[in-house]
Amino acid sequence: MDAVAVIVAAGRGVRMGEKYNKLLLPLGTSTIIECSLEPFLKHTGIQKIFLTVASQDRRFFERLIPKEVILVEGGKRRQDSVHNALLRIVQEKPVPEIVLVHDGARPFCSAALIDNILAVVHQHGAVIPVLPIVDTIRRVKKENTEVFDRTELFAVQTPQGFHTEVLKDASMQAVANNWNVTDDASLVEKNGGRVATVEGELQNIKITTPEDLEWADYVLNSKKCT
Repeated sequence: MDAVAVIVAAGRGVRMGEKYNKLLLPLGTSTIIECSLEPFLKHTGIQKIFLTVASQDRRFFERLIPKEVILVEGGKRRQDSVHNALLRIVQEKPVPEIVLVHDGARPFCSAALIDNILAVVHQHGAVIPVLPIVDTIRRVKKENTEVFDRTELFAVQTPQGFHTEVLKDASMQAVANNWNVTDDASLVEKNGGRVATVEGELQNIKITTPEDLEWADYVLNSKKCT
C-alpha cells in the first residue's frame, strides 16, 4: 500500500525557552528536525513526506530540508496543521492509501517502528504506538489524592498510522463540529473509529524541555542521526 508521512513542525516549543522553533536547535552534528526526518527519508515504504511549518519559520526550514520534502503551511493547533497536510495529500494522484503522522520533536523513531505501524494499519485502519506507565499515577485534588490503576494507562507516541480516508473524514468532521483534540487517534475515535496499538520504543522520546535535549544528546552517544 502507498504510504506518506506528515511531520508536524509548526509549533513554537515554549517550554524549551527559545525565541524560535525548537526543532531548529542543534542535535549532534545536525538539527532536531533533520534527525526526525531521516528515518522517513530512508524508509522505502514512505513515498513522500509533508512537513508542516509556520509561515515565519519557512525560510529556515527551506535551508535545511531536502528538496523532496513538501512544505505545508502549519495551523494554529496541531490538528489544524495535520488537516492542512491532509488537504494537500488528497490532491495526489493516486491518493496515498496510508498516512503516518509524526511529531517533529521525536528524532529517534526507528525503521522497525515504522515497519510495525505500516503492517498494523494495513489490517486495522488506525494504529498508535504506546508504552506502559511505570510510575505511580495520582490525581491530586484540593481535599485529597487518588491513585489510578496504571495497568490500563499507557503513554502515547508517534508515528500514528491511518488509512488516509479514515483520518481525512475524521479531520473534516473536526472542522465542521469544532472538535479540539490532542492527537490524531482521538479524532478518529471521536468520529466513531477504533484504534489499534503496538508497542512503542523507549528511545522514541519527544524533546519538549532543555532537559529532554540533554537526554537526546546523551542518546546520540550510542545512536548517530547523521
